Amino acid sequence: MDNERDMGEYTVEYAVVNLISAKASEDEARKQRIRCEERVALHVPGPESGSKTITLKDGTKITVKRGWNYKADCQGLIDLARKLEMEYVPVKQTTRYELDEKGYEWYRQNDRELFDKLSELVTVTPQKVAVEVKQK
Repeated sequence: MDNERDMGEYTVEYAVVNLISAKASEDEARKQRIRCEERVALHVPGPESGSKTITLKDGTKITVKRGWNYKADCQGLIDLARKLEMEYVPVKQTTRYELDEKGYEWYRQNDRELFDKLSELVTVTPQKVAVEVKQK
């Protein structure tokens, strides 16, 4: 469907039925892809963490990466380290700057002159349209 050009040809109900079907197909395709990746990984032994590349007879290269995801109660680790008087705490503190979107939009509404200067340093692009369907 090409946005507005084809809108008159479909009802919203028809479009929703197609969306639900597409999402189901996408979910099944994702599950199948993951199963296939797991089967391929069985044939490529490697380290618990890191990557291993093999080359098939036809020249196709297959790289399997393995690793771990970590989640931690960082404040708990800091508290424990203090209690145990540890020399090193395995926690990194980071500072990250990000745009205050509400503040930026405030300038758009209330101080156009400053907003024009700020907007030279900000790129704004449309988000992907999100559609949520809840079936009964």
